[in-house]
Amino acid sequence: MTVVQLLLAIAGIAGASVAGAADRIPAAIAAFSQTQLSSDRAYLRLAAAMEAAPGKPFDVKLLIHGELGNDESHFVALRRDRVQIVGVGYQSISTVVPELAIVNAPFLFDSWDELDFVVDNFLGDELNRLLNAKGLHGLRHYGMNWHGFYGRKPIMEPPDVARMRFRALIDSSSQLMARQLGADMIQVGSTEILTGLQTGLLDGGETNELVYVITAVDTEAKHWTYIRNTVSMLGVIVLDSWWKRLTPEQQAVVANGYPDTATARAGIRSDGDKEIARAIGRGATIHELSSEARQRWVAATLPVHKQQLEQIGGESQKLYDLILEGKRAFAARAK
Repeated sequence: MTVVQLLLAIAGIAGASVAGAADRIPAAIAAFSQTQLSSDRAYLRLAAAMEAAPGKPFDVKLLIHGELGNDESHFVALRRDRVQIVGVGYQSISTVVPELAIVNAPFLFDSWDELDFVVDNFLGDELNRLLNAKGLHGLRHYGMNWHGFYGRKPIMEPPDVARMRFRALIDSSSQLMARQLGADMIQVGSTEILTGLQTGLLDGGETNELVYVITAVDTEAKHWTYIRNTVSMLGVIVLDSWWKRLTPEQQAVVANGYPDTATARAGIRSDGDKEIARAIGRGATIHELSSEARQRWVAATLPVHKQQLEQIGGESQKLYDLILEGKRAFAARAK
């Protein structure tokens, strides 16, 4: 072999190597997690499964610690195909699939058992159908953590929220509920909550138990009340166009790489309990509602269901009716 032939051969090998890398399927995974959380281990497990797939077809990148910003930013990045797999809350997904916001209607669910039964047996197919209509594909749907209200003072009864400088979430359920309760609703970004509490711009707000602690809101708003008005619903989703690029074997790797729903939700709920214990250790006071007090909250916020259905439109009524059907089936099981 001449020197020229040798150089051409090397160039051919290098070209084939570059082409092979270019042909790998992009698989960036984005989420807002932390190393101590079970969700972190779930995404690492998914990444490991994809990296070990036969033929190594996936170019896996992990962006699971908020490198791209907040939850909404991850969802936008998915829609623009800058990342391919995300774990995001329904509040973000409902900006494109508005019907999903009805799942967060206040006091729609009474317990984890009820929620899990309805999601697993009644909502799964319908949720995925709504996602598919918007070019998305759902891998997992589950409730992560209960919501509550944080404040510089205790929030125990609905009138406590009246005229409070209150930070609501971005979805219609949270905002309509805040208005129904007479709050002075103030919209600030998640990164501005601590500053808002420090300066007096905010008196309190709504979030889930996990976010309350891992974002250090508990260091400024020392009172947390388990209102349990809704849960943070998580969707692990991909673009449908990306999903359809995969062979059935590759789809199975992705689908089975993430923990099953029961395992995933049990882990993140346990994390919520641990984080609340950490907040108590940092000086937070945790309040539970009596059953009588909870009924007063239910009565005070019930009009939000109708308001939400009217505001969302689309197929929200169909989804709402399906939830009620599931609740009735759950209640019948308990008899």
